[in-house]
Amino acid sequence: MRLGEKIKRRRKEISMTQIDLAEGICTQAMVSRLEKQKVRPSRDLMEKLADRMDTPMSYFYGEDSLETRHSQVSQLCKMIRQHLDRREYDSVAYLVETNHELVARSVGEDKLFFEWIKGLLYTHRDGDYDKALKHLIAIEEGTKKGELRVEIIDSIGNQYQRKQEYNKAEEYYQKGFESFSEWMGHEKKAKLLLNYSLCLSKQGKYRDSLEKVLQGLELLIENNTLFLLGDFFYQKGLCLEHLDQSHQAVESYKKAAFVFEIQQNERFITMANLAIDELEEAEVEN
Repeated sequence: MRLGEKIKRRRKEISMTQIDLAEGICTQAMVSRLEKQKVRPSRDLMEKLADRMDTPMSYFYGEDSLETRHSQVSQLCKMIRQHLDRREYDSVAYLVETNHELVARSVGEDKLFFEWIKGLLYTHRDGDYDKALKHLIAIEEGTKKGELRVEIIDSIGNQYQRKQEYNKAEEYYQKGFESFSEWMGHEKKAKLLLNYSLCLSKQGKYRDSLEKVLQGLELLIENNTLFLLGDFFYQKGLCLEHLDQSHQAVESYKKAAFVFEIQQNERFITMANLAIDELEEAEVEN
């Protein structure tokens, strides 16, 4: 059975019209042309249609096809990113290790993504900052411009920050901003701003750090997202505390704790509440 026939059969099995299938993805005319074998879908389009029909790519292409493998890699990358966002590096390592054959067969940007993950694990799992830095610098040089390159540059800045080579870290964060394009996701820019702010505060540059925090908060609020919002409020509280603005610092820490509670991030809830308690106790003593 040809691809178009499979799309049509599956659509009818789940009582979905061409308009239903196309909504928010493509036009109804495109679905009609696909089903009549008049056009071949891109991988991205086919993945979206398969997801809409809650059907694995293997249904349409077979278990061993390139398209099916690409879909499996995309799903693996998505799961890894979810754990990265929660800083669950043991889970990231587990996913990479249990899917080692899929990782080994990856190509192009997918392969570079897994190389980036390898560099992160050298740091967060193995604690080998020098090995991580050497690896990340090597893959950054071979990565074309785009979001992944910005993430790799950001990670290099983080490695220099861990080694307390703050000038080098700032160079890479600035390089990340220079590599940034308007079409890139706000999450990447938010990460850069937060890490840059952390680097500045570790050098005692709290006013400069606060400036980056305020830029980050504006970006996140503008995009109506909780992504890193708690981290930015916590960092804002830290900067204000060191600038002797205790009352405003407490308010920022409370906002951070509220966001962390929504995200059920127990470790960061504890950190924020400890900061609040210390400042409030200091105010009582004074």
